[in-house]
Parts: sequence; structure tokens; C-alpha cells
Amino acid sequence: MKHTKNEERLRSWHGRLQAELLRLESRTRLSGWVSGLAAAFLLAGAASLLLHPQFWRQDALRFQVPPSVLFVTLSLVVLAVLYFVRRELEIRKLTLVALDARMTAESERSAGMIDAVTHVFNRRFLHGLVQGEIARAERNRRPLTLAMCDLDHFKEVNDRYGHLVGDEVLAETANILKSCVRGSDYVVRYGGDEFLLVLSETDEAGGRAVLARVREKIAEWDRRRELGISLSLGLYVHQPGQSAEKDIAEVDAQLYAEKHPAREVAEPH
Repeated sequence: MKHTKNEERLRSWHGRLQAELLRLESRTRLSGWVSGLAAAFLLAGAASLLLHPQFWRQDALRFQVPPSVLFVTLSLVVLAVLYFVRRELEIRKLTLVALDARMTAESERSAGMIDAVTHVFNRRFLHGLVQGEIARAERNRRPLTLAMCDLDHFKEVNDRYGHLVGDEVLAETANILKSCVRGSDYVVRYGGDEFLLVLSETDEAGGRAVLARVREKIAEWDRRRELGISLSLGLYVHQPGQSAEKDIAEVDAQLYAEKHPAREVAEPH
């Protein structure tokens, strides 16, 4: 699933940034120590040279520039080089800190899109997601199919076994849905026990094949758990020019159409 890949990529980048920051901090500390030691040695050398009586009386040296000026100039050059090295490390560190903050903000934004129980996208992400997929499908002239899934008898499971088992059912349903779609598709928790599948580049036949796999895996899981869980499913293929709101309303209507006959049979007249 896309959100899983994004999370893994963000974690990988965050780890690499943290490692690089630690290396830079170590180099910055080392540069500081080197700068301090170099400055101390240069000052000591300058003092010993300038304060030595022979320095001013000796005439063996024949420089156009006085030795004291040359020595001070070289000292300043060394200090300038050390300063710019340290400055470069600091700039790089600040750049990485800013990038780390940006990646952390992106990670938090992504986490805000994920439902805590099922670990799929939550409804807050839905409108922009469907809009983006519609734009891509129409630009590439490729089909786009939405599927709505609703857990049957979920309230009875909650009432009989408690909310912890109910959360387990929701999480397992989400896992089954993720296992039945491709990495380019999306699973969104639409409501309490409803999920929406956004199937990119998938026509009606492909969407029905996905739903058949979902039904089969849900039935297999329920045979092991014996909770009486099943799914009602609705399918809708996007029509060019329709909005995200219209597509979602249409697939929701298809889901209701599937659930309604079962309710009519179950209800006494």
C-alpha cells in the first residue's frame, strides 16, 4: 500500500538525517577543538617570537615584508581557513536540521491521515485522494473504479464480544482489503465499519475480481473465528466529468442497493 511505502521512506530518510546530524555535530566539535588549539599555538608562537630580544636585533633575514607581519598574516590565514571550515559545517548542519524538521512535519501529516485502529487512510484524506485520482484517470484516459465495503452484523459482534474484538475485526478487514489490492490502489476507512477502495486503472470487470477476492478471504477468515462476519459491497466506475462527491455518492448508493434486499428478507412483514 502507498501509505506503508511512504511511512517506510520517511523513516529511512529520518534515520539517515539523524545519523548525518550526529556526524556533523562530531565534526563541528572537532573543528572547534582544532580551531582553539591552532589559535593557542599561534598566539604562543607569536608571543615567543615577538618578545624575544634577538627577533628585533638579528639581521640574517632579508624579507621585503617584516617577519612579524608575515607571521601574523600566516596566523590570520590559518584562523580564517579554520573559521570558514567551521562555518561550512554549521551551514550544512542548519540545512540538515531544516530538512529534518520538514521531514518530521511530513511524517506527522502522513500520520494524521492514517486511522489508528485499521492503519489505512482515514476519511479526512478521502476527498483530495479521489479528486487526484479522477484527474489522473481523465488525463490518461484510463478507468477508475470505486468500491464501498460494509461489515454485516458488526453491531452484534460489538455487543456480544466487546469493542476489543470489534477493533480486531476492523483491523483484520482492513488487512484483507489491503491484501486484495495493488500498491497503486488505496484503502480508506470511510465510516465506523465502512471502507472505500479506490482502484486506479481498473474497469468494472477488474473491480468485480477484486471484490470476489475480498469476499473469499473474509469468508475464510470468519470460518476460523466463527463471528458471523460478512461484507456487503458496492461498485461504481467513474464517468468522465463527474466530481469526487458524485462518485462517492454513487458507490455508496450501490452499496445500499446490495444491503437493502438482504434487510428486506430478514425483516418480518
